[in-house]
Amino acid sequence: MTMDFSPLARLGKIDFYLLRHGKSEGNHRDIVQGRLDSPLSDEGRRQAALTGRLLAERGIRFTLCTPLARGRETAELVCREAGLTTPRPTPDLIEMDTGVYTGLTLEEARKRSPEAWARFLQLSWDGVEGAESSVALRRRAEAVWADLIAGAAAAAKEGALPGGGSGAGESGSGDPAGSGPAKPFGVLAVAHAGILQWLIKAVSGEVSWFPLFPMGHCGLYHLSVDGTVIRWEKLNFQAPGVTGRR
Repeated sequence: MTMDFSPLARLGKIDFYLLRHGKSEGNHRDIVQGRLDSPLSDEGRRQAALTGRLLAERGIRFTLCTPLARGRETAELVCREAGLTTPRPTPDLIEMDTGVYTGLTLEEARKRSPEAWARFLQLSWDGVEGAESSVALRRRAEAVWADLIAGAAAAAKEGALPGGGSGAGESGSGDPAGSGPAKPFGVLAVAHAGILQWLIKAVSGEVSWFPLFPMGHCGLYHLSVDGTVIRWEKLNFQAPGVTGRR
């Protein structure tokens, strides 16, 4: 099942930005964090600030974020730099439970049990004892999208239509007669690599872990919805000055 974007069909072009948190102290130690709460590193704070400047002119109306510290702080820094409203922590954006690999480096996990490691390579996190299942992750991703879509529709009803309109019945072109050029209209979700994989998969209809989508620290995915046209505009990009493996 793919996501239902029909509530946005007559609201003009709306941009959804999916952002991974900046580099955390746990990332510096190369550990599998899962739901361990680790603050941003100094590098992660710099990445978040640069990302906020990139998103400053994207017309973002609201931001949802994970309740975990590394994601919440990323969202707060991005919103501050971009001049956006305070992000709203959302339980469904929390990182996946990484089971028995939590707190280990991947090298430690490989050495601890080669057999379990082989299952991980074959099945991804569905092969790790105690990890959140792909079924549960997909369900959470769908709930997040429902929240994002409902929020965008509500913002439109409050008079923030992309094309300058103020309610239902406007043209889906994003440029009603006499309104001038369409203004950017965006929504931002800040989370973690695991749950973000499933936010992407929920749109494309994927139901398994593979293929995996690369995602660096403060890596962004940009999806646009314009009438009945739903497409990925840009995949796995970073703000100028943000470096690191993607």
